[in-house]
Amino acid sequence: MGAVVLTGGKRPAGLQKGYYFEPTVLTAVTHDMKIMRDETFGPVIAIMKVKDEDEAVRLANDSPYGLNGNVWTQDAARGLQLAARIETGAASVNDMAMSYAVNEVPFGGVKDSGVGVVNGPEGLRGYCHAMPIIADRFGKGPTSSYPYTANTIRQVTQAMQILWGSRFMRRLFG
Repeated sequence: MGAVVLTGGKRPAGLQKGYYFEPTVLTAVTHDMKIMRDETFGPVIAIMKVKDEDEAVRLANDSPYGLNGNVWTQDAARGLQLAARIETGAASVNDMAMSYAVNEVPFGGVKDSGVGVVNGPEGLRGYCHAMPIIADRFGKGPTSSYPYTANTIRQVTQAMQILWGSRFMRRLFG
């Protein structure tokens, strides 16, 4: 579609069959090209000129994917501001996919880029399932369950008065 291959762009000679591709740099790409719209898992970078930072962020966010974003700049503070505006699971400033290598932080995508995260406490919790088990300690059944009786209505009303009827509790929770 008119992209220019500056380097790479083919399978390396002499390797076994498989999904191998030379590191590739493309220029003269546009936002409607597949290389700019799909996730690319490979050593490929597509360089597209934009008029300003706002257009760059808008086009970066105009995607159903959001695994990782990168901002390259000489102004690190401005890079952090731009990275925060990208709709992605993680972002790196002047580095490539750094968050995946930092085990202390979660790594995962947003939008259609996967589900859940790995690494960090959030990644560990993703493998857990909280399962509450509730048992009636007094053998009477829950006060608020069916069938409602005059006694259960009185008990619930009294509990609500204790919790929300006093000035102290209204201040505390109001």
